[in-house]
Amino acid sequence: MIPIRLALEGFYSYQEKQIIDFSQLIQAGLFGIFGKVGSGKSSILEAISFGLYGEIERLNARDNRAYNMMNLKSNRMSIDFEFFNFKEEKYRIYREFRRNSKRFDDVKRGDAVLYQWKEEQWVPLPELNIEEIIGLSYENFKRTIIIPQGKFKEFIELGGKDRTKMMQEIFGLDRFDLTGKTKSLYSVTRQRYDHLQGQLQRFTLLTVEQIEEKKTQHKIQEDQLTQLTATFKKEQEHFQQLKAVKSDFETLETSKRELEALEVQEVQIQEQQKELEQYEQVDKAFRTVLREQQQNKAKLVEKQAVLAKQIKDFQQKKVQYTQLSEALVAVEKQYATIEQEKVILRELQFIQSIKLTEESQKALGERLRKGNEVVVQTKKELQEVQQTIATIEQQIQDLKVNRMDAMRLMALDKWFTDWEYVQQNKKELQNKLIQVQGEIQQMNNTLEKLDFVTEEAWRVNLSKQRELSQGIQLLLTQELEQLRVSQQLAHYATALEEGEACPLCGALEHPTILTNEDVSSLIAELERKQEKLRQEEQELNQKEREVQALVDKRHLLMVHEQEINQQIATKHHQLQQLDTSFIWTEIEKGNKVQLLQVKQEAIRVNERLEQLEDQQQQQIKKAESIRANVDLYTTKLASIELEQVRMEADIEAHAKQIQLLNLNEILRQDKETIAQEIRVKEEMIAHVVTNYQALTQQQQQLVPIVASLETEQKNSQQAIEEQTKTLEAIESHIHQLLETFHLEQVTVVQHILDKNIDVQARRAAIQAFILKLEVLRNQVEHLAAKLKSLSFDPVRFQTQTTVVATLEQQVKEHTTLVVKLGGEIERMEQEYKEKEALLHEFDQVDKRLKNINILDNMFKGAGFVNYVSSIYLSNLCDSANQRFHRLTNNQLSLQLNESNEFEIIDYLNNGKARSVKTLSGGQSFQVSLSLALALAESVQSLSKSNKNFFFIDEGFGTQDTESVNLVFETLNSLHKENRIVGIISHVDELQERIPMSLSIVKDEEKGSRVVSS
Repeated sequence: MIPIRLALEGFYSYQEKQIIDFSQLIQAGLFGIFGKVGSGKSSILEAISFGLYGEIERLNARDNRAYNMMNLKSNRMSIDFEFFNFKEEKYRIYREFRRNSKRFDDVKRGDAVLYQWKEEQWVPLPELNIEEIIGLSYENFKRTIIIPQGKFKEFIELGGKDRTKMMQEIFGLDRFDLTGKTKSLYSVTRQRYDHLQGQLQRFTLLTVEQIEEKKTQHKIQEDQLTQLTATFKKEQEHFQQLKAVKSDFETLETSKRELEALEVQEVQIQEQQKELEQYEQVDKAFRTVLREQQQNKAKLVEKQAVLAKQIKDFQQKKVQYTQLSEALVAVEKQYATIEQEKVILRELQFIQSIKLTEESQKALGERLRKGNEVVVQTKKELQEVQQTIATIEQQIQDLKVNRMDAMRLMALDKWFTDWEYVQQNKKELQNKLIQVQGEIQQMNNTLEKLDFVTEEAWRVNLSKQRELSQGIQLLLTQELEQLRVSQQLAHYATALEEGEACPLCGALEHPTILTNEDVSSLIAELERKQEKLRQEEQELNQKEREVQALVDKRHLLMVHEQEINQQIATKHHQLQQLDTSFIWTEIEKGNKVQLLQVKQEAIRVNERLEQLEDQQQQQIKKAESIRANVDLYTTKLASIELEQVRMEADIEAHAKQIQLLNLNEILRQDKETIAQEIRVKEEMIAHVVTNYQALTQQQQQLVPIVASLETEQKNSQQAIEEQTKTLEAIESHIHQLLETFHLEQVTVVQHILDKNIDVQARRAAIQAFILKLEVLRNQVEHLAAKLKSLSFDPVRFQTQTTVVATLEQQVKEHTTLVVKLGGEIERMEQEYKEKEALLHEFDQVDKRLKNINILDNMFKGAGFVNYVSSIYLSNLCDSANQRFHRLTNNQLSLQLNESNEFEIIDYLNNGKARSVKTLSGGQSFQVSLSLALALAESVQSLSKSNKNFFFIDEGFGTQDTESVNLVFETLNSLHKENRIVGIISHVDELQERIPMSLSIVKDEEKGSRVVSS
């Protein structure tokens, strides 16, 4: 992962939006982020981690993380991070949080959006598959890309067991742990073996002969069913003919009875038809007219009631209007003088303002006098500080002119360090080569003792031994099966009794019973031989594993021997280059004593420069503070003077506007008296204006109301007259209809309409009755003619019914029997196929179970995984030592003990081993840095990245000047190896030596800010 751009806002101490462009920093290869403790340096790395994975080291989800991460002065927090992945694809992750406006501690998390740069634009992706894009989990990311503060020594302080587990997770060594998989596979296969064995027991007595016997029975029953079906069909046809004649006679009798009943009801239906015709005529003529008459009478009564209410309301509003007009005349006299009262009130307010302004003028004059005295004193102090700064600057310039060039000094120091480092590496490699060659010879001796000449011959011999063992095992198994069958048959024979069915053939008679001798001892002997063969096979497998492990280890050692020879040749070439490439001018060639003297002098000069620069910075800050105070005091004084001028102008302007009152007389009064007069005058004016406006508004509201009531009254009287005429016309029309239908009164009409006859239902019922009567008459005539020459015999019909029922029952029983036999045949055939399939599968599972048992014995325990992990750790240790030797001037070395735990080899104490916990703070940092770089290189090589990025957030304050030089050279050399390193530190010496860096400055008001350096 290579960072491109980071924008963060409202995150921890970053109150305002800050943007970090990593482009130039990445090109430099080595860059730094510097600032004081607590300035917000580490927050940049946390922003990258949280932007990518939604996780940070300091807080977890249970810590109310969103609230604690957001700046307390911000209502919004955002992280916008752009980066390249190991495939050099460009991505961007954006996360945003917002604070609830009603609840300060409620911070809502917005959606995180991942983009990819495609076709010159950002395209949002549907899923946040960060691990797949970067190729690292969060845990490995913080161990190999960004190492959080306080976690730098985590790897080296882990115990052997925990470190092995970590190596398994990082390098995927779980793929070598086959123990669990083998046991799981054996368990599943064993369950399948037992399950198949149980299933096969169900089919012990199932044979082909039983299936054929069932098929013969099924054929006989099918023939009988065919004959019964033909007889039943013939008798069923004769029965249906008799049943049809019986049905016609019964239908004729039923129809005659129904026809007689309907003819009795015919007269009543005719009367209902006449009543219906009368109801339809009266309803059509009178119902609508009578409804209109009733509605018009109701409307007339309603309008008369409305008119009475309108007359009463009109009279009340007219009396109210007269009283209101009289009150308004009295108030208008007071309202006429209100403008003059307002002028007097305004002049009183001006006089009050003049009095308050004169008091403020006196206070400002005193402040102006004291402020001028402070400004004069502060300017004098500023001149003294500026003179001190100039003196210190001259001393700094004198020291810089005489000091030695730092780059040349670093080059000299680097030559000695490189020469000693390469010499020591070459010696270590030669010792290691002797050790590896001895281990190879030891492996060869051990293999010779195990009768191992060549791997090919060993494997041929091993294969022959296995084939012989398997052949003997097969013969023993076959003989055991025969003996067990004989034993079982003998068991069945001894249990047979005359008259009981044989469990094998089902026979009831047993003329010749099998006799057999006891084979239990033979079976036991064969089982002992099988067990012995299994033990020999296990011993053979154990020996194979031992030999294979030795062969693999010898191969690894031989590869390691070739690598060491190549490294020794490389170190020899490096020594030749160092001897011929350096130009000596300042000191004699190879004179390290002179170098130490030059370095001590440079250190003394640098320390003095640091002291002077610190003093200079302190004086500059002091001068800036004093200058800021001068500017602040001057601005305040100018503001006071302007305020005095403004007050004087306000007093003069207000005095000119006073015409009616005596200004000097009222000014002699106190502030409270003037304020009381203003309040009384304001209350009087407000009372008169409010009273006048209220009466005027009420009068204006009453005028349209009175006029509206008068108009409504006239309209209601006119509407009543029109409604009366309409009602008289309706009553005249009703009288004419009564004469037309020869009815005496309206009550007769109402009596007819009160019947409320359902016309459609009554008409439908009458028509249905007439239709049914005609149909029955026709049906009776037709059946009488049809059955005139026929007769019906009930005894014959009953006999035929019994015959058909009997045949039908027989057909059903035979059909059921045929179907049952067919189902049994189908089931038996299916079970026989299942038995054959189970037998075939059982043979395969049996063979597989034996093979898995062999594998289980081979991979017991985690020894193979631990062996591979130790190789990875050993390679990692060798890689780390290349830098650790240089950082410690070849005084210390890192190695693994038998428990896979790190130890330190101290060459100043005869190469004795001791715990890494005995290292000082600076030495712990050195070994942790070496291991972290080696681990990062190993893990990032798995992602096949062309460029590797590494960020260290750790203090360098534990290192002395010489160690800092070595650390700086180590980090700077990584750029040549196509690696990019960023560091976070507060050590000023590193900042001076790193060409590209950022500074983090924390402002109390605006929060942390990023400043380019």
